[in-house]
Amino acid sequence: MGKRLLLFLLFAIWMPSAWNKLYRGPITRRVKVSMRSWGGLHTNTGSNMGGWLIRITNADGGFACCGAYFSPLLVITSANCMEPFRWNLAGATADGTALTDAEIDNYAQIDIVYVPDEFVPGNTNMDIALLKLRKPIRGRLTEFIKLCNTLPESGIFYNTYAWGYSSFVVQPPSSNPRTSIVPFQNREECEKKFKPGFLSNTVLCVTQPKDRHECLYDGGSPLTYKNELCGIASIGSTCQNTSTPGIYTSILGVKKYLLKMDKELKSGALSRRKRYIRENSAQREKNNGI
Repeated sequence: MGKRLLLFLLFAIWMPSAWNKLYRGPITRRVKVSMRSWGGLHTNTGSNMGGWLIRITNADGGFACCGAYFSPLLVITSANCMEPFRWNLAGATADGTALTDAEIDNYAQIDIVYVPDEFVPGNTNMDIALLKLRKPIRGRLTEFIKLCNTLPESGIFYNTYAWGYSSFVVQPPSSNPRTSIVPFQNREECEKKFKPGFLSNTVLCVTQPKDRHECLYDGGSPLTYKNELCGIASIGSTCQNTSTPGIYTSILGVKKYLLKMDKELKSGALSRRKRYIRENSAQREKNNGI
């Protein structure tokens, strides 16, 4: 009996994720976000890095963007990444990357994409999008991520996550998400690498890895510090040239918008905004002869 207990304890030490991250039931609309919040990489569920990491697919089922699960019906990603198919979401889904062997429905169809009024495609200002889902992503390993409360400063090292679809010329994308460590880069150093005016006030810069094979920069790639979501990959950098800083939308810079939208969803105000967006979408298709 003593040997069995020792083996059990060793297994629990080496495989903490198997015990700590399996929640009692699936996510519902009424689940308390605070009860299913990610605790950091040391509590991950294995190769998926965390139950909050989302893979966004387009209508053809191919990879589109990375995302971060924020609340039962909302996923955070890059507005620039979503722009090519924002108005045609038929078949587009948000897929949970943490699932048990028995789960086959750990995904949700995307209902609509919300972006800030200030966002202009191709620019870095307010490059953030909220995906409203038709239903929660149900998985028993699925969880949410907290929004950043930590001010960026020299000496901070972030983790970024991606599959590597933005760097086909460097290496093939992986079947499982990967993570890489990147240090914060101050604004003055970052601005030297881009044309004047390109960096907006909502940008957060990091230093890319010298080895291109360690670079992870898919559209919407999350950037975390400890157990907080601090950035979402924007535009302006690729893994072909890692001497260029990685450009992320600072979650602190757009946090007020994200919290406002979450509040509107809970109050029902977001449904009224959805009708307005869809009316504009229909008018756009009519003008384009679609």
